[in-house]
Amino acid sequence: MQYSNTVMDQFMNPRNTGQIPDADGVGIIGSEECGDQIRVWIKVQDGKLTEVRHQVFGCPAAIAACSMMTELAIGLTLEEAVNITDNNVADALGGLPPQKYHCSNLAASALHKAIENYQTGQNNGTDTVNITTLVNNIMPAPLLAEHGLSFWIEYGGKNILFDTGQTDALVKNAELLDIDLSKTDAIILSHGHYDHTGGLEAVLKLAPNAIVYLHPDAPKLRYSCPPQKPPKDISMPPTACRKIAESVTKGNVIYTARPESIYPGVTVTGTIPRTTSYEDTGGSFFLDKKSQAPDQLNDDQALTIFTAKGLVVIVGCSHAGIVNTLEYIKTLTQEPIYAVLGGTHLRAASKERLKKTFEAIKKYELKLIAPCHCSGSDVIKEFKNRFSNAFLDIQANIRMTI
Repeated sequence: MQYSNTVMDQFMNPRNTGQIPDADGVGIIGSEECGDQIRVWIKVQDGKLTEVRHQVFGCPAAIAACSMMTELAIGLTLEEAVNITDNNVADALGGLPPQKYHCSNLAASALHKAIENYQTGQNNGTDTVNITTLVNNIMPAPLLAEHGLSFWIEYGGKNILFDTGQTDALVKNAELLDIDLSKTDAIILSHGHYDHTGGLEAVLKLAPNAIVYLHPDAPKLRYSCPPQKPPKDISMPPTACRKIAESVTKGNVIYTARPESIYPGVTVTGTIPRTTSYEDTGGSFFLDKKSQAPDQLNDDQALTIFTAKGLVVIVGCSHAGIVNTLEYIKTLTQEPIYAVLGGTHLRAASKERLKKTFEAIKKYELKLIAPCHCSGSDVIKEFKNRFSNAFLDIQANIRMTI
């Protein structure tokens, strides 16, 4: 593989590397093709990019492309910078091998995401988000309850459905709550278990053009195999898989193994790294009935929403670990985390894990905590005891504005 002299110079002597601690905008992008990850920080003054810095975890071409991109971007107006293309970057490098051309696209895209992040902060500084619980294990009458989870999110003129519960209960509850599911713009699946994907078929019948965001591993067959009990299939239902396949043919499915910006201010985390020593998936999960292949649930992902108060984090079951989830989100953004809503899957957690989890969460100084679904009733009570000023009972507050 031959690189130009310019590529080699930018690779061996990369310009403008490192973070900007007080950055005005941050962009993060990853490549399914080669595993590269790029982070870009920008400073803006009077509508111009005064500083652009980058960090690259990847190949020489990706490093060289980002280095060149920063040189092209510094001094440009935002309007000029968003028009930087992969061709511009590749041409400035004297060309790239065909198999490495996507690296220039990554560099330009990361810059565009940083600018988008800056503009989100400028334009949506007073934004709020409206969240309605459509499905939970406990719901106030006359709404239907089931072992499952689904949130209806209204933000920035978009309607986002986070998970779909176990059955079509969310459709019936939406009708009772005067929510029009046919206006769904995007559907985020936190992971592939049946109690989060079972209502997908019903929703896509109402909103066939909604964009579905899910991890590539979400449709895998998977089982719960507790000791001394028969295995239980907890996979995404075949009806949901068929609907996803139909959506793929229409170009309405986006796989999110890595962080993905859904709309300005709204991001899906993709796979969450496991870094704590005390967190696990929260159950006896396997990819086979004979319990030979443990399921690490790498498809577990969270949603973050930017508000004037800080980030709102929405989780499905936190199989990656709620602390792992929050720790990873802090690597993706400099925004403070204001609220966490959803399942924590701590109902079977050991006392030691609970102790360390509560200690870690305390450090975030969250202003709102709303555990539900798989968290476990005793654990939810403990959340209330430990974080009384921040605790929100979702059963009694199914509609909220943050």
